[in-house]
Amino acid sequence: MEKEIIGGKQTVYLEGEINGNTGFSYKEKISALFSNSAVIILSFKDVVYLNSSGLREIIDLLKLANKSKVELRLCDMSKEIREMFSFTGLEKVFKIFDNLDKAAV
Repeated sequence: MEKEIIGGKQTVYLEGEINGNTGFSYKEKISALFSNSAVIILSFKDVVYLNSSGLREIIDLLKLANKSKVELRLCDMSKEIREMFSFTGLEKVFKIFDNLDKAAV
């Protein structure tokens, strides 16, 4: 997991497969950033697979972000991952952007 600050916003680059195990690890590492950031962007550019357990961890991360008053933005999703968010209705819950440039504004 790489991270950098873009436009004053903490950006985290997720990679590989996101399942229950990796999703939990990401959730722990990303939630630790909440005390330093008002906005966190998650780039899915290098994510090749997301299953329902991984999706659950992303939802839990959003709940933690909301409690901490941190805005969570998602971007750079593959067509398949974007469809998963659409199919489950989560595109109405998450702030999803086509790319990092739009998410960082």
